[in-house]
Amino acid sequence: MSVLFEEGTVEKFPVECSLTYSSFIYCMLLNRIARGYSAQELSFLLGQDDDFVPNLERFKRFDTGVELYQQLHKVFRHASFIQPQHHGERELRHEMHIWKAGETIFYQMECYKSEFESITLFQVNEEDPEIGKYRYKNSVEHYRKQTQQALLTMLMEGFFDKPIEAQQLYRHLDYMAENQIDPIYFKSELEKLVDRKGKAPLKRTKRRSYSYRYVLHPEVDLADTIDFVHQKFDEV
Repeated sequence: MSVLFEEGTVEKFPVECSLTYSSFIYCMLLNRIARGYSAQELSFLLGQDDDFVPNLERFKRFDTGVELYQQLHKVFRHASFIQPQHHGERELRHEMHIWKAGETIFYQMECYKSEFESITLFQVNEEDPEIGKYRYKNSVEHYRKQTQQALLTMLMEGFFDKPIEAQQLYRHLDYMAENQIDPIYFKSELEKLVDRKGKAPLKRTKRRSYSYRYVLHPEVDLADTIDFVHQKFDEV
């Protein structure tokens, strides 16, 4: 353990919260890593900004709303990480420690029983997604091409005629692609087709929804859209 700490700077994120809430963060983190999702990828699948999940894991943001639980249920396809808050549950000081050793990122949660005494609630680790997701360039290019073909098919078959969530689109990709494709590749290609002014075929909107949704700009011409898609996908 001491060797791992000496290899890099440990970031510490303190907070006062209940054990129920820190358990929720642990279960979300564990489910994320078990599925091979980076924090950015899970944010995308939840329909949120890139920093949403990183901020939850670092206690920079709190969210106990039912909408988050519903979205996590859709993404993970189970709800075993949801535990009810006990009435009057005491809040304790917690610290999330995050550090990197080599190509591995470590997460360790400490809970303080007193000012001087703490216990380790959990420690998990993941491969740095900035390295692991792009380690094999040929595979990345293959996934990118499959994603592009799937998105083109989705456009032609009217998937975007009504607002649709990222996790729904990604689930359709699972059915259409030859291989399992990481969400980051899908996100990168999808965002090439999105803008606010109508130059790209899609727009991203929340309105009253908890999550971002993707929909065609009004009066989009299909032929022009196909030409635009081919042009954007051909760009290096």
